[in-house]
Amino acid sequence: MGAVDCVHDIPLQDWALPGEPFRLVAVATDAADWAERLPAEARERAARFTDPKARAQAGASEWFKACWLPRALGLERGEWKTGTHGKPRLARAASEWGFNLSHAGDYVVAALAKGTAIGVDLESLARKTDVEALGARVFSESERELVRAGGRDAFFALWSQEEARLKAMGCGWANGDVARRTRLEIAACQVEPATRVRVWSRRAPIGAYALAVAIF
Repeated sequence: MGAVDCVHDIPLQDWALPGEPFRLVAVATDAADWAERLPAEARERAARFTDPKARAQAGASEWFKACWLPRALGLERGEWKTGTHGKPRLARAASEWGFNLSHAGDYVVAALAKGTAIGVDLESLARKTDVEALGARVFSESERELVRAGGRDAFFALWSQEEARLKAMGCGWANGDVARRTRLEIAACQVEPATRVRVWSRRAPIGAYALAVAIF
C-alpha cells in the first residue's frame, strides 16, 4: 500500500494538550471525499461499507493508517499485524511506536506514542444508550454512584476510560456482548495489572464527546 498514492490535503485537528506524551490528531469524517485520497487497497476496504456515515468513518480510518501514519513516521509504507485480540499494530521499523484509532459521530481520532502501547476511545454523548441500565451491568457500585450523580457525561467518561485501557493492553476486541465486555475481558487479558496503565480523560475539544487515552 504505497503512501505515494495518498493525498495529504486533509485539515487535521490537534487534540493533544501541552506536556502529554503522545500525539492526538483528529479529522472530521466529512472533511474530504476519502475515495479520492486513498490508495487502491484502502479505498476498496472503505467502499465495502454501504452506509454513507460508516463508509466515511472507514475512509478516514484508512487514510490515517495508509497515509498519515507512514508520513508521520518517515516510512514509505505501513505494514500491519494483528494481535491476539485483534488490535492492529505496525510491523518492522515502526514496531517501537504505539498507534490506535477511534471513531464516533462525525470524527476519527488517531493516537501515536513512542516506546509504549497506546489506546484511544472517543464516545459521542448523543449516542442512544440507557446509561443507568448498562452501567448496572458493567460498572462497580462506586462507578454506578458516579453515573447516578453525573448522568451521561459521567457514564461516557468512565466507559471511554475503560475502552482506552483495554485497547492499550491489546484486549477487548473479540468477545461478544458489549454490555459484559469490560469485566470479562479485563480478567482474560494476559498482561501486567491494569495499575500500570496511565489514563488521560476529558471532553474532546469539538463538543459533546468523551475522550480517553491510555498508555501501557
